Amino acid sequence: MRPISLEADLLLSRGRDRPSVGRVRLRLEKVSGIVGICGPSGAGKTTLLRTLAGLPPRGTGVVRVDGVPWLDSSRGLDRPLKERPLSYLPQGACLFPHMNVRENLLFAFSLTQTPRQGEEPFPWRALRGFLRQWSGTRTRLLPEGVAEQVERFGIGDLLEKRSGELSGGQAMKVALARAFLKPARLYLLDEPLTGIDPEGRALLTEEVASLLERRRAMAVWVTHAPGELSAVANDMVVLLPEESSEPLPGSGRPLDSGERVTRAWAEGRQR
Repeated sequence: MRPISLEADLLLSRGRDRPSVGRVRLRLEKVSGIVGICGPSGAGKTTLLRTLAGLPPRGTGVVRVDGVPWLDSSRGLDRPLKERPLSYLPQGACLFPHMNVRENLLFAFSLTQTPRQGEEPFPWRALRGFLRQWSGTRTRLLPEGVAEQVERFGIGDLLEKRSGELSGGQAMKVALARAFLKPARLYLLDEPLTGIDPEGRALLTEEVASLLERRRAMAVWVTHAPGELSAVANDMVVLLPEESSEPLPGSGRPLDSGERVTRAWAEGRQR
C-alpha cells in the first residue's frame, strides 16, 4: 500500500472574534505510525485536529491528504467530515449516556457498514434493527470487528455498563475501541490516555502502534506528556506561541531557531 501523505499550511483560530493562535505547517509521509503533537495549553493542538477533521472552530488555509484537497480556503473548498477518510477521537470519551458500552460500540460499528441496495446512507430504521439484532444478553456474540476491538482494548467486562458507571480511564478505553472500529487512513486522537494509569498507558500505546502498522494508517496524537509516546511515535511536532522561548516539552532545553520556524514545522519521512 502506498505511503500516507499529509500536508497542511494553516492559520489557526480559536473562533469568531478571537485572535488566531498562529500558523502551523506540516508535511508528513509514512507507511504507518504515530505523529505526536505537544505544546502548552492554548497552543492550538485541539484546533489543529478539529481543522483536519473539518469541525469548528477551525483554521484557514490548505489541507491535503494523499494529494486530495480536504481544505483550500482560497478556493472555498471545505470537505465535510463524512467525506474525509478519518476517525476522530475528541477530548473526553463522548459516549452516548443512554447506551451501555455494548450499544455504543455497536452503534459506531453500524455506521461503518455499507447500506444495502436501495437504502439511504445510515438509515435510522436499519440502525435500530442492527442494534436490536446484536444487543441484548451478555452472552450474545458480537460482530467480529467489534469483538476484536473489545479484546484488544480489554473492555469485555464493561459491555453492560453505561457511561456514567465507568471511571475516566475505562471510558477512554471504550472511546479508543470505538474510534478504531472505523477503517481509516488517518486517526486523530486528542489526549486519548486521559485517566489511564501509567502501566495501562504503556500497553495502550503499544496496541495502537501495532494496530496502525497492521492497517497501514497514520495517527496524529495530541499529548501533554511527550514521554508517553517516545517509544512509539515516528515524529513529534511541538506547537508553541509565536516568539515563545519555552523549553521543548520533556527535554528541558529551549527550541532553536530551526525548530521555531513561524509556529511549527515538521517533515516526517518513512520509517
